[in-house]
Amino acid sequence: MFGGDLAQRGDPVELDLGADILKEVTIKKVFIPGEHDWYLDMGRKWQALFGASPWMFDHKGVRFIGLDTVSRAPDYWTIRRMSSKERMAHMATLDSSVTGAWAAVGREQLEWLNRTLSSWGKDQPIVIFSHNPLYEYYPPWNFWVRDWREVHEVLKPYSNVTNIHGHTHQVLYNEIGKVRSIGMLATSWPWPYAPQGVPRLTKPMVRADPGDPYDGVGWGRLTAANSKVENEYVMWRKDVFADEPHDAGTGDNGNQVLSPRFADRE
Repeated sequence: MFGGDLAQRGDPVELDLGADILKEVTIKKVFIPGEHDWYLDMGRKWQALFGASPWMFDHKGVRFIGLDTVSRAPDYWTIRRMSSKERMAHMATLDSSVTGAWAAVGREQLEWLNRTLSSWGKDQPIVIFSHNPLYEYYPPWNFWVRDWREVHEVLKPYSNVTNIHGHTHQVLYNEIGKVRSIGMLATSWPWPYAPQGVPRLTKPMVRADPGDPYDGVGWGRLTAANSKVENEYVMWRKDVFADEPHDAGTGDNGNQVLSPRFADRE
């Protein structure tokens, strides 16, 4: 499962190189896009290489779903007469002051998700892959989907849902109702935690050093046991700055200042 952002600026050369590297992984592969893959040509190259999302398949009693959370940005570029490279340059940053709240599942996918789950048992396990988290973590960096409440309304009848997401470059764990969310560390560029803190019930990782491209790089073991998905991260090297006690993230004796989430200000 590849969770998006194979490229940095959506360049076909980047995407072709990434696709060529991934050919060395010979097992079956499925893909969802990231914003870095999409906004140079609005996903044409990505879909030609890896196909369209959403998708669904069943395996050993689990329904696996892949959502596209990146392609539904409101058109902010046409009125500004941006070139495709200018549009991509704005989407490649974490600053949403220009691009706005671009991350979303969208009405069409919400309806598709509802139909796709309608025949599935309410207590049977569901694993949903998305690039962005399916809850509100930090909207100024689009660490959310703007229609996350509607997503959770669709998922509400189901008692065993796990969302595995990327985009945040952080190991995260969160629960809202019966939906468990697991954020995966990226293979490069570990980001610090968002300045507004994390929602209740979230277990943050110890923070990786954003100035060290190798700090926090590793791989995750996702194990389905007793109808639950467990995530264990394995660091690539033994000497990892993120393990130091003085950089313990949000667990540092309450020193982090939390401010209300966007949803709580309404």
